[in-house]
Amino acid sequence: MASGDAHIRPADDLASEGASDAASRPEGRGRTVRMGAAVLALVAVFLTFGLPRFLNHDAGPVGAHTEATFGKLCRDHGGTPAKPLATGTADPRVCTVRYGGRVYRMDAITPTGFDQDTARFQRQGCELAARQAKATGHRGPTFVYHPVTGVCEHRT
Repeated sequence: MASGDAHIRPADDLASEGASDAASRPEGRGRTVRMGAAVLALVAVFLTFGLPRFLNHDAGPVGAHTEATFGKLCRDHGGTPAKPLATGTADPRVCTVRYGGRVYRMDAITPTGFDQDTARFQRQGCELAARQAKATGHRGPTFVYHPVTGVCEHRT
């Protein structure tokens, strides 16, 4: 060996030395463990309690309405609170509306409020029925969607 080569070490020794230093540092490993524990704790909280309301953009609190608030909601949308015809239903509260000589159940009025999704599906079904009736070519029933009640009226 030459006299200038005595302080040069092989690259393998340097790489393994650097890795062992980083892995053996207690503050680096402890910080990683604390961060992992914090992330797991947040996941557990969100899975248990859900997303906070200010991030969820809910219209309001979700909960069972009392008989009085259900009746008010029903009347505010042009309906009449009624008892269901079938016994043994999950919720005894229904809201009905009369168009012409027919009484319609307002499916969009639920114990938790006015359900926009149900009203939208009613509108889509009404539009589809109207297109199918028009495609047959003969004069028959017409279908009219009422956005305030969320009901598709069937006129003959």
